[in-house]
Amino acid sequence: MIVRDCPEGVEILAPAKLNLFLEIHGKRPDGYHDLESLMVAIDLHDTLRFRTDSTGRIRLTCDDPTLPTGQENLVVRAAEAMRQAVPGPEGVTIDLTKRIPAQAGLAGGSSDAAATLVGLNQLWKCGLTTEDLAAVGAGLGSDVPFFLHGDAAICRGRGERVEPIPIAGRFHFVLARPNVGVSTAEVYRRLTVPRQPRPLADCLEAWLRGDVPHLGRSLFNRLQEVAEHLAPDLIQVRDALMSLGSLIDGHLMSGSGSAYFGLCRDRAAAHLAARRLETLGQGSVRVVTCGA
Repeated sequence: MIVRDCPEGVEILAPAKLNLFLEIHGKRPDGYHDLESLMVAIDLHDTLRFRTDSTGRIRLTCDDPTLPTGQENLVVRAAEAMRQAVPGPEGVTIDLTKRIPAQAGLAGGSSDAAATLVGLNQLWKCGLTTEDLAAVGAGLGSDVPFFLHGDAAICRGRGERVEPIPIAGRFHFVLARPNVGVSTAEVYRRLTVPRQPRPLADCLEAWLRGDVPHLGRSLFNRLQEVAEHLAPDLIQVRDALMSLGSLIDGHLMSGSGSAYFGLCRDRAAAHLAARRLETLGQGSVRVVTCGA
């Protein structure tokens, strides 16, 4: 997350995320699932600008006319949660520029909510710590706390237990977002919890070493098979990535879908993979990176 001061207030770039590993360990009494995931932020961002509103109201504008700007939007709910956590601040106008697609498993809404907590903490001079903000964020959505803790982390519980981890270099991905969305709630509803969950260790070790070929072989997402059953068109994206051969070291669906990514050895390979996917007509395709 990139925070910038601007003449009228605060501007934040809210990143998308990829799940390089996602396993489900059980269903909780509260209806959520216990998961274990290796999540990384990528350089695909929404932009949020925060300005003090003297009327005391919370107002959201968005350049995407298909997105609601009222109580249904997680940004508005995040702003209201901050005002409840720190009584007395002024109102705010939030201008949201969307670049992260919805229903893609990239957590754009959760990232925007986390950016709202950070932005208002600065705009309103609340003085809350990262842990304070994470406690507020946990009530908004399972992925929100991740975006408050850095660029890579192991997330457990329903996602609220975040363990930041280092990034060994720069990782390059080709990202394909097909023209179909997937309901996260429906994916989890159809999920069968495994009797023997897959361990994270192999994927984590490869990540920490910066071993791209090994990491590519250890990518895993328990939700992918369910999502592909619900939306068979997704299989075409998976097959298109498989057809790239040595241009990618591994591929996976992110979160509950519908975006897929291929892990590439370097940026040149990622751009070549993107051109190949574009010729195959696999929706919106771009090259994204994680790390320095």
